[in-house]
Formats: sequence, C-alpha cells, structure tokens
Amino acid sequence: MPVGNKGVLLVDWDNLSSAVIKRGHLAERGIVDALWHDATTRCGGNLHYKHMAAVRFDGTISTAMAEHLIDADVVVSLKEQADIHLTVLAMDYLHQGCGHFVLVTGDQDFIPLIRRLLRDGCQVTVVYGDPDRLSPQFRGILTLPGLDSLCIDDIYTLRKLPPSTCRDVIGLLELQRRGLILGGRETGERTALLAGWRILDNEDESRYWALVESVGRKVTRTDAAARDKNGFSPRSMTRTYLDVDPERFTDLVAVDFVLRRLAARSKGYTLAQLRTGPLQTDNGPRLHRVLDALTGVRLVRKGADDTYTVTTEDLAMGYLEPLWRVHAALAMECYRRQRRTIPYRNLTGLLNASGVGQGPDRRAAGRINQVVRYAAAAGVVDAVAVDGERHAIAVDSPLTRTIEAAYHELYREFADRAPSPVPENKVLEFMTVRDRTRAEPVFGYDSRDRHRILRVLAQSRALTWRDEKVTVPRTRWGDSGSSSA
Repeated sequence: MPVGNKGVLLVDWDNLSSAVIKRGHLAERGIVDALWHDATTRCGGNLHYKHMAAVRFDGTISTAMAEHLIDADVVVSLKEQADIHLTVLAMDYLHQGCGHFVLVTGDQDFIPLIRRLLRDGCQVTVVYGDPDRLSPQFRGILTLPGLDSLCIDDIYTLRKLPPSTCRDVIGLLELQRRGLILGGRETGERTALLAGWRILDNEDESRYWALVESVGRKVTRTDAAARDKNGFSPRSMTRTYLDVDPERFTDLVAVDFVLRRLAARSKGYTLAQLRTGPLQTDNGPRLHRVLDALTGVRLVRKGADDTYTVTTEDLAMGYLEPLWRVHAALAMECYRRQRRTIPYRNLTGLLNASGVGQGPDRRAAGRINQVVRYAAAAGVVDAVAVDGERHAIAVDSPLTRTIEAAYHELYREFADRAPSPVPENKVLEFMTVRDRTRAEPVFGYDSRDRHRILRVLAQSRALTWRDEKVTVPRTRWGDSGSSSA
C-alpha cells in the first residue's frame, strides 16, 4: 500500500499519565505541548491528525489539547479501551494514505498495530512513559528496523510530585477513628502511633502539639457535660478537632473513596485502576497524597506486583459513612422530639435499631460503640449537660455536610410524592443528573456512592428503601432545609 507524508499523533493518555505518575512525577499539560511539538517536527510540519484517548481529561490537559487542535476521544472505561479505539483510527488513516505515525503508549496491546504499520512501509515512532515498566514483548517490538522509540524524558523534563500534605491530616483522623481525642493529657498512645507512622520524628509530646497546632482547630463549648456529685453540670471546655478546610476535605473524599474501593476487593487494585471517581482527572499529586497517607498509617500496603490492598477488615465504610450515620440518626431524632439534644445513653440505641454499614455485624455492640466514640472524637457529636444529665448534641461539622445536603435535595424533589414510593432507578437517575454539572458531586462518583447515601438515610429513618422503591416522607429535619434550594 503506497503511503504519503501525512502525519498522525495518537496518544493513549491514561497509559502515559499512569506511567509518569508511577514514577513519582506530574502528568501535566507541558507533556501535551511537548508531544505536539515533537510530533510536528518529526512529521516535517505535516501533522494532519491528532487524537488523545482517555476516560476523562483534567481541565488543564483539555486546554492544551484545544490549543493544539488535538481531538479528545473519551472512552467508556480503562477496559473499554483506548487501544481498540486508537487502532481503529490508525487503520482509517493508513487507508487514507498517511505515512508517519507517532504512537504514545507503553501498552503491549498496540504490538499488532505497530507490526502492521511497519509492514505497510510507514514511519513509526513510539513514545512511552516508563522504560522500567515495559513488557519484554513490547521491548522486543521497539528493536524492529524502521521504528524509532523514545521515552517521554527525551522530549520533556518531568517534574517531581510535590511533598505529601495529606498524611498528617489522615494520621490525626485515624487517631479519631480509633476513638482517641486530639486534645487533653497525652498518655503516650497518640505520639507512639504517629511516630510509628513517621508523621512525627519521635515521641516527643511537643512535636505532637506542634502538629495539632498546624492542622487542628480549638472550639470552646460553654455547656460541656462535666461529672460532679449530682450528676452532670455545664462547664466551659475546649475541644480540639481537625481543621477540615475545602482542600483537606477534597483530599479526604478521595481517601475515603480509595479506602472503600480497596476494602471491597481482596486482591486489590493497581495505581492505574485507582484513577477513577474523584481521582479520574488527577494529574498525579492527589493520588500520590492519598496513597502516601493510607500506606503511611498502615491501612493500605503496596504489594510486589504493584497492587494496593487493605491491611484490616474494618474499612468497608471508609472514614465518612460512620460519621454520616451518627449525624443523620441524631438529627432525625432531635427534630422528631423538637429538642436540641437527646440523652447520650440513647445514642447507641438509635444506631442499633438498623445498624451501621452492611453485613451481619452491622448491629454488633463493638461496631456501634466504636462509631459513637469516633463521632465524638471527630466533633460530629458532643456531650452537654442538660438538667443534670449527659446529653448528645449534633455539631455542625464539615465532615457531615454532604449527607445533610444530599438528604435535603432528595427531600425537596421527592417528599411531595409521599406516601407513594418512587422507583429506585428514578431516584438514582435524579442523583446522577444533579451531580453531572457539579465540580464536586453531592451524591458521589458512582452507583456505589449513591447507594451509600440511600443506605445511611434509610438506616436513619429519613426515608424508606425496600423492594427497589424509595419513599421520602415528610419530616421536620427535611422541612428545615426545604427552603435552602
């Protein structure tokens, strides 16, 4: 087949960016600029067709593509496959007489395409992201006569990922998940754990307080429950919690997502497979921070085969669901009673009624008590003195605003239909559509996330969900947010 001088650039962006990130570097827009410039030069200025394929593209990458008139080819999933899509494009352009192909990938699934292009007399250049991760078969194909190959380093100076800023926050949150408060007298347990996780250089208590000062916030409660000879009386006390600003919360959502995903699969996931949900358009730093934090606190391990797995069995709910469950149960009960508080001893009963999380142990006393301690340590619930008794009060926390926002959106949309149930698929479709145009979704990133929202609200009796139907009844808690659309 006669070939012409038209050039084609085909980029398997998920493969390239994953390889770059695995090396500890940024997968940034400068790489796109460099690929375009190199391909244009190699094709003698005759670069006619340019495509990049990926599940999703970060905004900065999309901007670079638009500037260079590179077509964005969005594939359904990593398994659906950029290799098939780009191979079809290559064959189309081959039959149109194109003679120079620049393929950017390290995936051995492209070997048949490379052989075919060389056999038909084309000039072929392969750009890969990491020479140490190429399969033996792919290394072999790169030695064929007439094929040029180079590493992305040869055309672009990769930049190192920035230092992790997430491990400190997750380390303190993990202390809270274990029921340890951040303030108060140090007994050695907190500093020992943090030193073991290499968050602190040593077990010096002053290092601990410096850390808390840098990522914590202090809150004074004037009606905190203090035990005395007559029961409990109000006293001014200082609470210490994490300072969860928007950036830290975004990282926490990603940590929570990865933790639950890994906990659901015993054989684990590779780094490339974890680039989904809140990490789908990440160019490296956030995924690096998340995995650094989770491996640092020893909840996740990296295997010799580069897969990540959890190290304990109690992580299926992640960091957020237990807090959402306590908040939703307490809010519903307080609004039902039209009281700001309920007796603290009633809190475990509220959770035990339908359990926390999933599985046969969702009502286990150990799980219920652990969740209550976690919620108290994290500042989702506090203990106050009311008429000589210790009461639980819901605290406005950035850790629980997602579940409240999700409930009020569902309430505004579906409460008018009660008592008639709504098909589950209609509710899930509503959640999906509402999140589609948001930078940060309320209902989550996939069906698992959306089901989790429904599960927490159903367990908290904010709605009913059975037989694939959802009913959102009128409640005082729902009415409290009905005008905040």
